Amino acid sequence: MAPDERSLRADLASARFLAGEDRGRWALRDLRWPHLFADVAAPDGRRFTLRLDCAGFPAGAPTGTFWDLAADCRLPFPRWPTGGERISLAFKPGWKDGAALYIPCDRESIAGHDQWPAQYPQLIWNPAKGISHYLGVVHDLLHSRDYACAAA
Repeated sequence: MAPDERSLRADLASARFLAGEDRGRWALRDLRWPHLFADVAAPDGRRFTLRLDCAGFPAGAPTGTFWDLAADCRLPFPRWPTGGERISLAFKPGWKDGAALYIPCDRESIAGHDQWPAQYPQLIWNPAKGISHYLGVVHDLLHSRDYACAAA
């Protein structure tokens, strides 16, 4: 097993990750290295599955998108979370054709955004917080006033 996979597996057994699961914030669905599949809870009871590419973990940030596990493909855009400005900016299908979420802790999105570390220091990938950091950012967005709904 490669060091990055070993690190992710250890992180999934950490108190931080398990506490998020216990609180119902997220749930591990599957791990098919290098992809982690985790559900993140929304306040309306919906759960959005993320597919996170964790190659290079934890030094390298993951990159992810919403996923349809049953169809094993990216979640169709009309079923993505919708809402106000923060949701529209973070979960925008037009960014890299939906292959990455537009959030500062995403490996694909941080590239070229040199101002983000100063603007959003709490959202920049932090290896010490592990995968819970990424899941927590998505959870917080879904629980913000900007979240509206998603098509069923």
